[in-house]
Amino acid sequence: MHQQEQAALETPTNRRRRHVVMTGLIVVAAAALVAVLGYGLRIDTSKVPPANIDKQAQEFRVAWVQGKDLVSAATGDHFTLADLKGRPVVLNFWASWCVSCRQEAVELEKFWQAHKDQVLVVGIAIQDSAEDSKRFAAYFGKTYAIGLDEDGKAAIDYGVSGVPETFLIDAQGVIRHKEIGPVEATQLGQLIGKITNKS
Repeated sequence: MHQQEQAALETPTNRRRRHVVMTGLIVVAAAALVAVLGYGLRIDTSKVPPANIDKQAQEFRVAWVQGKDLVSAATGDHFTLADLKGRPVVLNFWASWCVSCRQEAVELEKFWQAHKDQVLVVGIAIQDSAEDSKRFAAYFGKTYAIGLDEDGKAAIDYGVSGVPETFLIDAQGVIRHKEIGPVEATQLGQLIGKITNKS
């Protein structure tokens, strides 16, 4: 008797209704998922404050590309953040293949020339070769210290998600500001008070 009742309920009309209800539920769930993903894609991550602001900068070890004479504490083929201790640092992650890095190369050099008595500018090339980094630096007239992140560890430790990215680090080694994207000399000039204690 029970099987007969069940068979009676399995009419084409009932199956169609169940199919319509299930399809409707799937469409509503898919629309909700699209809405959540769409909202997430609209968030401007450059406006989200980085987690490493006002925290001790991560130690790094990078291979020299140029500027050994600017960091007297460094010896050998590599230099570290510890070698820069006691000096405010503008730390710029870049790459020779990066189009935006070309835009900011002249600006960083202009800033360095105007403020080298106050801060040390250090560029770290990532996902790059020493030869391409040297060629790029020469072409754009870079004279500040440049290192090569050979294994990608420095970029990972600083949470670099793309190039260019620039960190302002005070003399005690604390990150005070981060810029995502190309920077300009005037912009950096307005920001260095955060690391030189001169507002």
